[in-house]
Amino acid sequence: MGWQRTEYERIAAALPAVAVRPHGSVVLPDASDGWSDLDLKLTADDPIPAGVISGGAGLWAYEDVRTPTRETLRMVLRDGRRIDLTVSGAGRIDGLQPAPDNDFRFIAAMAATKIGRGDLLIGGHLTLELIRSCLVVAMQLRDRDLGTTIHRRGSDRDRDAQQAMELATVPLTATPRPNVVEQVARRYSDWQSELDPAYRSDWSPLEALIDRGTSKSWDGANRGIEQVEG
Repeated sequence: MGWQRTEYERIAAALPAVAVRPHGSVVLPDASDGWSDLDLKLTADDPIPAGVISGGAGLWAYEDVRTPTRETLRMVLRDGRRIDLTVSGAGRIDGLQPAPDNDFRFIAAMAATKIGRGDLLIGGHLTLELIRSCLVVAMQLRDRDLGTTIHRRGSDRDRDAQQAMELATVPLTATPRPNVVEQVARRYSDWQSELDPAYRSDWSPLEALIDRGTSKSWDGANRGIEQVEG
């Protein structure tokens, strides 16, 4: 039994008042691979605790987009699994607590997944966004070092620009490890820690996601779920 099916059944059982319908690769097992997530459509009238969705794994990063009629929540769990939700009705996911580097984490997870799947255009685009975030931290470090945000010339921090751009030359491949996304994440952590000594990096969930994607023994046995239209 694949983890997607197990998690779908767990979430549905935990939310008896919510209509929970699977879609995507979970109902197309032949299309599943180690990078596959769990896609669910939820219809709810009341708030849904985020912890019920993430379960015992816990939430590492997410993207949450809300409109007056629906919510689209994309979650990366601490064990590297991903769950995408579309919520309609009056209910919304409640209790989300973003980490200070949540946006970077989420983009890193998406970049790793796209590269792992061979979508190098989007994977490369997202990786460049991560590198840009590194450069932003480097610019903040320069402002701190020099005590000003106005700069007519370069500084010793120009070395950081060279290091960041060297990362852009790392091949867009999931292996060998550490791959380009992992290398960029480590660079971000180094500079962010220099800027904010209280910052603590946490890349084990990203590594777990890539481990799952590149594993030869991923469990794709999702048979037994009937697709629900609508």
